[in-house]
Amino acid sequence: PGEMETQITRPVEDAMSGITGVKNIQSVVTQGVSTTSIQFEMGEDLQKKTDEVRAKVDQTRQILPRDIDEPTVTRVEIDDAFPIITYAVEAPSMSDEQLSWYVDDKIARDLQTVSGVAQITRVGGVAREINVVVDPDRLAARGLTAAEVNNALMAFQQDAPGGRVQVGGREQTIRVLGSAETVAQLRAMTIATGGGGFVRLTDVADVGEGSAEARGFARLNNRPVVGFQVSKTKESSDVDVEDGVNVKLAEIAKADPSVKFTKIYASVDETRATFPATQHVLLEGMVLAALVVLLFLRDWRATAITVLAMPISLIPTFFVMKLAGFSLNLVTLLALTLVIGILVDDAIVEIENIEKRVARGVRPFKAALEGADAIGLAVVATTFAIVVVFTPVSFMPGIPGQFFKEFGLTVSVAVLFSLLVARLATPLMAAYFLKPTVHERPQKPFEGFYPSALKWALEHRILASIAGLVL
Repeated sequence: PGEMETQITRPVEDAMSGITGVKNIQSVVTQGVSTTSIQFEMGEDLQKKTDEVRAKVDQTRQILPRDIDEPTVTRVEIDDAFPIITYAVEAPSMSDEQLSWYVDDKIARDLQTVSGVAQITRVGGVAREINVVVDPDRLAARGLTAAEVNNALMAFQQDAPGGRVQVGGREQTIRVLGSAETVAQLRAMTIATGGGGFVRLTDVADVGEGSAEARGFARLNNRPVVGFQVSKTKESSDVDVEDGVNVKLAEIAKADPSVKFTKIYASVDETRATFPATQHVLLEGMVLAALVVLLFLRDWRATAITVLAMPISLIPTFFVMKLAGFSLNLVTLLALTLVIGILVDDAIVEIENIEKRVARGVRPFKAALEGADAIGLAVVATTFAIVVVFTPVSFMPGIPGQFFKEFGLTVSVAVLFSLLVARLATPLMAAYFLKPTVHERPQKPFEGFYPSALKWALEHRILASIAGLVL
């Protein structure tokens, strides 16, 4: 490890010091391995930084020891470590080795064609291998060692370039084929002995198809199975990935009815359950807001105009979310749910001011012009007060800012659209949808608990201020 640190780790760390946006560099050196981890500041383009790191490592390669393995640069992200779906595969007609190979060769290759799938990882089962078991006594009788057999196998299992040759005036490349395509060819392989003779591999070893040592297992209801896990790419939707995987698995099961798939776990189930729950909360909020408006305005036409402000404000909000690359997730759905009550605020103020003039006998068209003009500045001021509160939330630094970016902008966009609806659509609908008053409604006299309390507060300003401070 000391030599690794001096000859490898320090040159690599020195090369990384020229990269911008680095938050932390940490190296761990063990026997024969040097690992350097680089953590970047939040918001950096990881693909660009990965390319920069790879370029720096390539430049440093010439001063590193020649006999080391080629350095590898890997980008590690949190999402890569968490598979979203886990399945178990059963096939009574197959052995563990055959089923494991079926998962690796058939299922994994087919599922990797699904859009958004990043990796298929097998759980349990065994890996297919060609086993060569040497006999020490037979080796000694023929003057061979296990190392010589190993070298002969490495030389035999090799496809290598053989240079170029001129054939008929044209240059062609040559490839030397030295691999065995069948176990029988491997058994017939000859090995040179020290005395100038040759022996077959089967003379000193038993060769046959087999499997690697089992290092894990999978059980479903106490039955041996082979499982696999599906990981998605960072940009893809887990719902779309699961739908694509289910379609592909249905095709595989239809083509081979002896194979049975059982879903063990899917993080997508929580997402699917959350979405309708949020929809219900959204609809309940709209209905309750409508009931509150009806309770205070006591006019179904004015209530209908106010309630329409909610969907008219939400629909263009979805359009802006799509342009900004926001998905329908827990954060954006929470923002839309919380903003429901705010969306009708401006419309309520506008329609109440217009409806008050209609009750006095003013024609709805004129009442809409006068009412909207009288309350316009207050509506704009209250809306932008909300915007300046929520928008900075989207630009919080660090990890919380990454989560709240979509929240603050979604709320702000929805509120701005509600302002446009209140200033444009609400007066327009009021002008043509409200009915004119045939008989002017008598104005209520300035009496009752609230006017009396207000009059007392104005006459006793100091006491009223103290009471407000105590409250």
